[in-house]
Amino acid sequence: MPAEFHILPEHNLVYVQYSGLMLVEDSLKAFGAYARHPDARPGQRHLIDLSRITDMERDFARVMQLQATKGADLAMRETETLMVYFANTPVSLKAAALAKNGWSASQGVIAIVQETEEAALSALGLAATSIEAILSPVLRQTR
Repeated sequence: MPAEFHILPEHNLVYVQYSGLMLVEDSLKAFGAYARHPDARPGQRHLIDLSRITDMERDFARVMQLQATKGADLAMRETETLMVYFANTPVSLKAAALAKNGWSASQGVIAIVQETEEAALSALGLAATSIEAILSPVLRQTR
């Protein structure tokens, strides 16, 4: 799946991972599934892992539509949302910059880009040194 998410309640975290070609449609589906998920809560921090994308959709009108859809949902909440984008390649950094610049503080979203796992996890206040370390308990449960 090009976009998937895991809610990690013990970390107050939503982990979103993209792989392959990053499409707006996949993002809309993943965000919709997250918004309907029973564990979704206002104020959850988001770690968006773009390190595995190989390219991104360049239909910027659709990208802005995605940001508007997500922004409308998040703006309905009374708490701020921290979005940390982990991007470590030229294409993932471009995608992260586009996504980050689509948010504003008035939408209740604080968005930052980090180029290493350690920096991304630290920005989220997590003591883990790798994404795998926080995901492994969740992945064991789903197997």
